[in-house]
Amino acid sequence: MKEIRFHIIVFVILVPLIYGCATAVPVTLDGIKTEMASIKKDIARNRDNIEKLKSIRVGTTGYYYVVDTDGTVVIHPQAALIGSSFKNNRFINKIIADKTGCISNQLGNRMHMVFFDQLNESEILCLSILSDDVRSLPQECQ
Repeated sequence: MKEIRFHIIVFVILVPLIYGCATAVPVTLDGIKTEMASIKKDIARNRDNIEKLKSIRVGTTGYYYVVDTDGTVVIHPQAALIGSSFKNNRFINKIIADKTGCISNQLGNRMHMVFFDQLNESEILCLSILSDDVRSLPQECQ
């Protein structure tokens, strides 16, 4: 009887969670811009709200993080990266130089995109997401 309950739990609870993630609707560029603007206002209103970024997900693969203009990770879902410096990283240097926009990088057979916008004078809000999760690729990211 316990074995039957276990299987019911697996199929009723775990399977929908697993497959639910795989069927997420692709996000739009307008949706990304709207959400980023909202997050920026939320953090400007109350700096403590920056902690919320650790748990926000966009589509199936997207997540937010913040880097400062020295290339140091200020906030990230992976706690081990907070405080790490990527000052000499080409990708981060482009984000710091442009302060707003989108860049992409081919990793294996998948396109990895980062949308970014200046959060304040010394920090940049970034959204990292696979192109599979974005409805149509923005021209500036291609």
